[in-house]
Amino acid sequence: MTEKELESISIRERIIDVALEEFAQNGYKATSTNVICKKAEVSKGILYHYYGTKENLYLTVLRYVIDNFKKNITINIESSNKKGIDYISEYFNNKFKFFRENPLHSRLIVNSRMNDNIEEAKRLAKEFEEYNNTLMHEVIKKIDVNPRFDKEKAFELIIMIGEKLEEKHMKEIENKDKDVAIEEFRKDHKIMLEMVFEGIDS
Repeated sequence: MTEKELESISIRERIIDVALEEFAQNGYKATSTNVICKKAEVSKGILYHYYGTKENLYLTVLRYVIDNFKKNITINIESSNKKGIDYISEYFNNKFKFFRENPLHSRLIVNSRMNDNIEEAKRLAKEFEEYNNTLMHEVIKKIDVNPRFDKEKAFELIIMIGEKLEEKHMKEIENKDKDVAIEEFRKDHKIMLEMVFEGIDS
């Protein structure tokens, strides 16, 4: 790879890093390309040379965040004899840990769901949601759900518990040590799942 090619990669990565911070903190509409250029130390001409438009830059950043999430959050069911509840705990624990370590990723994904006027952003947000749902559906298949209950309803309940706990703990994590926040989420989620799987009626 030539020195010019390496420099081009470095510039693009710098723009993406700054754009991620700006879009995550301010949302799409309030983000200024002038601010991105200033912080990334590039001219506006360079920014538009690589990304064309503000919208395309935003979509590139969103694509990067979702791909990074997919690369880090997976469930390999075939490689182990774990129970379904163990896979559920592992999935939500890893997901919470990922967003705790990458808070800008979490904010950008949340913001993307509010950009109703950008069709591609909606499509990417849906792709993210479907990826998570697919992982959980694979786990649900491994659980022997009580025949009195519908598996789809069980799926909805498990997702609801995980997402509500994520929402609760994500609001508190900025003022806590990273490891403490992750462990508190893990314990809370474990208790909730045990209540679902074992019942609360003594």
